[in-house]
Amino acid sequence: MRAVVLWLGATAAIALLVLLLGRRLVAGATAGALAGGLFFSIGDISTKVATQGGTRLVFVATIVLGYALGTTLLQLGYQRGSALTVAGLATLLTNALPIAAGTIVLGEPVPSGAFGGLRVLAFAAVTVGAFLLVRPRQTEQL
Repeated sequence: MRAVVLWLGATAAIALLVLLLGRRLVAGATAGALAGGLFFSIGDISTKVATQGGTRLVFVATIVLGYALGTTLLQLGYQRGSALTVAGLATLLTNALPIAAGTIVLGEPVPSGAFGGLRVLAFAAVTVGAFLLVRPRQTEQL
């Protein structure tokens, strides 16, 4: 359980850094999408842990916090930028971090064989695609 708390704390710290420093490096919509996705991932990981019952029910608090902050930041991102960019980045982090946490923190096995390899390749392709959405569009000069 200590590893889960550390993972969630590090994720929250990164989200806060993105909000504080990220706006200098990327657009406000992108910072909101990244931080929102990070907070959504906190909610997702917390849900998996809390549903195991017992003392892990304390993670209900991080479920509420993660989803509330994730929703707020996602909506702020939509107000500031392209819905496709914001949704793509937030969804990437919302899915990628819980998958990584499942393997790293919760000890879930990585699939083996050809289908496992294809899953890893597909995951990498989706990750690259989501980050390509952030690139600024080339506008034609008249």
